[in-house]
Amino acid sequence: MPLLIAVSGFKDSGKTSLARALLTELSGRGLSLAFMKHTDRDVLSPAGTDTGGIESQGIPCAYWGNDGLRMEMHAAAPNRDTIAALFPEKDIVIVEGAKSISMPRIWVGSAESAPPEVKGVFACFDRAAEKGDGRFLYVPGEENELADRIAAFHERFANVWCVRVAVRGKRLPLKPFVAEMIRGSIAGLLLPLKGIDSLKEGADIHLARSE
Repeated sequence: MPLLIAVSGFKDSGKTSLARALLTELSGRGLSLAFMKHTDRDVLSPAGTDTGGIESQGIPCAYWGNDGLRMEMHAAAPNRDTIAALFPEKDIVIVEGAKSISMPRIWVGSAESAPPEVKGVFACFDRAAEKGDGRFLYVPGEENELADRIAAFHERFANVWCVRVAVRGKRLPLKPFVAEMIRGSIAGLLLPLKGIDSLKEGADIHLARSE
């Protein structure tokens, strides 16, 4: 399950520029990354096109061309779980915008300009400020320090137990309380067994119908 970090702010505040800079910095640290952007525009193919007609039936579609692959699907407004499920094998997903979704967040602008309903702000990137404080306020030229902060978040995040469940090769998204319930149940069953004195390095379990 990836760590989600939002980069939020008002229009033309420089969100995309900061997101790109952070992705470059984090990529240099060997982390596996993804990027998602929230826009107020329509993003799907028009209903009158071939692809749009198929999508209107609720069927996900993909464009496969010379320059790559693009997925399109009808979906309700995403939440943290659905965003994470799109990139299950990534370390970090930078999400631009998404002010309504609660997640760790960098606000692009002054601390005072952040609306009170925007939750999870752990840092501000203020282009108008003269100097940052290295803890909450960052300014242009300090993208590397901000990336260090995110990388430290990821290190702590990665050291938390991760529960992954896949059925027929398809990974299932798990809500935190469900993952914790599975983890606790399995640990409680395995630790009393002979030959198991620790699960510090994790455990692999495979379930299959007996022949």
